[in-house]
Amino acid sequence: MKILNYILILMFFISCGNSTEFKESPIPQIQRNTPSPVTPTFSDIEERVLKPNCIQCHAGYSDYQVVFSGKEKILEAVLKGTMPKNAPALNNELKSLLNDWVSAGAPFEDDDGEDPPAPIELAPTWESLSKNVIFPKCVQCHNPNGQASFLDLSTRQKFFEQRVDYLNNFEDVANSYLLEVINDPDEPMPPVWSNIERLNEKEVKALIEWIENGLP
Repeated sequence: MKILNYILILMFFISCGNSTEFKESPIPQIQRNTPSPVTPTFSDIEERVLKPNCIQCHAGYSDYQVVFSGKEKILEAVLKGTMPKNAPALNNELKSLLNDWVSAGAPFEDDDGEDPPAPIELAPTWESLSKNVIFPKCVQCHNPNGQASFLDLSTRQKFFEQRVDYLNNFEDVANSYLLEVINDPDEPMPPVWSNIERLNEKEVKALIEWIENGLP
């Protein structure tokens, strides 16, 4: 009987010890910078983010349409810290600024400002090809500080300087080194790992015509 009473008393104290209500710890929330009360414009992004950190490698980022077309990839690279390369990652203030701009639809100016420049249609000219093809699809690697700096495509002058080695001196351009790597079936340019869309037939045709015409 004493043993039974002892067991009952012991079970009572054990049950009391477990009577405390268990509360799960709240999931920590990521601390984010407070968005700016004023929606940033392209001018803000250009002056604070692009010029100090990006344009030395990505020459096309001085053009609104080039940045607008690649805004999601730019933001992703900045947030992951993969851009800028060989330089410190952007601080949280600049990341928040860029994120706010992209989230707002990447406005060129505020509601009272001027309209963004109209996109330039594809044509065999440097102005058109640089903005539609070369800057968004090539210059990420083919710039003075890029991993393919041996073939710098960041300026029209660089194309001209490499006309003999890579452009067949403006003759038989379809069989030049540049077109060979663009059309390579196994390792095409842009490379598959870059996730950059390859040049389509119209873009290749315009590029060939531009080179054959002497890079107007």
